[in-house]
Amino acid sequence: MSLEEDHIGEFIKEGIGAAKSKGVSNVKVAKEVLKTGTAAGAAVSAATGLTVAATSGAGITSGLAAAGGVVGGGMAMGPAVLAAGPAYAGAKIINDTLFKDKPELSSEERDARSAARTATGIGAAAGVAGAGAITVAGGASGAAIMGTLASIGSVVGGGAIAGTALVAIAPVAAAGAIGWGVYKLFGGKRGENKK
Repeated sequence: MSLEEDHIGEFIKEGIGAAKSKGVSNVKVAKEVLKTGTAAGAAVSAATGLTVAATSGAGITSGLAAAGGVVGGGMAMGPAVLAAGPAYAGAKIINDTLFKDKPELSSEERDARSAARTATGIGAAAGVAGAGAITVAGGASGAAIMGTLASIGSVVGGGAIAGTALVAIAPVAAAGAIGWGVYKLFGGKRGENKK
């Protein structure tokens, strides 16, 4: 097992522990992690074209151009297209777990959760738009896009493929952060405020 796998395993264990402390079952956590992992895996697979040849600059650019072509764009739209699936799945998971409406909660808590669900969706959409914008921050040419993605990927010790994966999953973090901020702004107490 590599060092990265050890960190991922610890992260998953911590997440499951936190979910258990909030009364969420292991089955539900596993189901949601699988959904998110599947979405993220699909994004990376689409970006890489599922072949070793796709790890070359030409392979990555071809994969991104194909993904961007789904919406009539080119390579520059590829990461935003790849980000849409994980953003939707992530926002749905966050809304269905953290901000789920429950009749037994106080009206203030229910209102805070309602606002948070809306904000999470807006955050996911903004994250997808941001994925498209960050991709072309250094320019819209193939070389500039690859350079940007490689720079982003270098943050985790990878290259353009890692950068593409990070750009594809970043909207989930944006959705969660914006949703949580709005939840707290509207007085959410996260389970403390029962009738």
